[in-house]
Amino acid sequence: MRKIPQIIIADPTSSKIKQINISPQKIFLVLFIGFLTIVFAVKFSVDIIIKLNHNSTIARLEKKNAILEEQLAQMSNRINSIREKLNQIENLDDKIRSTLDVPLLDEDVRKVGIGGSEISLGSSIDLDDPQLRATIIDYQSVLARLEREIKLETESYKKLLATVERKEDSLRYLPAIKPVQNGRITDRFGRRLHPILKIYRFHYGIDFAANRGTPVYAPADGYVTFTGRKGGFGLFISINHKYGYETYYGHLQKIYVRRGQFVKRGEKIGEVGNTGLSTNPHLHYEVHYKGKPVDPSQFYFDHIVYNE
Repeated sequence: MRKIPQIIIADPTSSKIKQINISPQKIFLVLFIGFLTIVFAVKFSVDIIIKLNHNSTIARLEKKNAILEEQLAQMSNRINSIREKLNQIENLDDKIRSTLDVPLLDEDVRKVGIGGSEISLGSSIDLDDPQLRATIIDYQSVLARLEREIKLETESYKKLLATVERKEDSLRYLPAIKPVQNGRITDRFGRRLHPILKIYRFHYGIDFAANRGTPVYAPADGYVTFTGRKGGFGLFISINHKYGYETYYGHLQKIYVRRGQFVKRGEKIGEVGNTGLSTNPHLHYEVHYKGKPVDPSQFYFDHIVYNE
């Protein structure tokens, strides 16, 4: 006979023995049920681990996005602040240009700028949120534009500074004061009857009548180019003031400067005299611009304090 596995259970209270026959089918069923139980237990455990890990990842990403959104909000505030300050700088730039009589920057030039950074998120930023990605690209575009405008304003200020320095320097060399403080004008610039030759000829300067020995002052900074006697001018001085200006002084009694000397505005260079072709003590004063004589009265200002 075929042997069948048995389980014998003895009851100690009644001394009875219970015999249970185990067939192969029952053994297979028990093993199969046990296997399914283990499989479902493992799957349940894995699902719980995956869910916990997923929730942890989501929580971490949400926290990261919250921090990123806060940083973007701060960046937005900084962009607005920079934009406001840049507007103030642009307004100041326009005022300075108007004061210096320099053309204003064209608005189209300000919008385009003078070059800047390329807009790119870079490989270090990988965002699945399209709205957040678009916001970052928009901010980068704004920052790139602000960078170009700042570069443009920086270049503009450099040019304005050079213009200011040039204008300040040119003012030092502009013949802006009378060469004789209290001289009385007896002959002006233009055609006149010569007091000695008695013929009509062009008078290229202004005559300041003053007592003999009255101080003559340099009307601007410059280098002395000539001192000495010069024909009908008698004792004569010429000064080169740069930027195309040159001044002449005739009929002097004394000369206090030498050729090549640098003189400053208001510095005493000589004395009024009556040398050369002259009838009375006076100073003949001429201003030349780019080689051509111009009316000196268009340059000097009254009420100027002289340096003794």
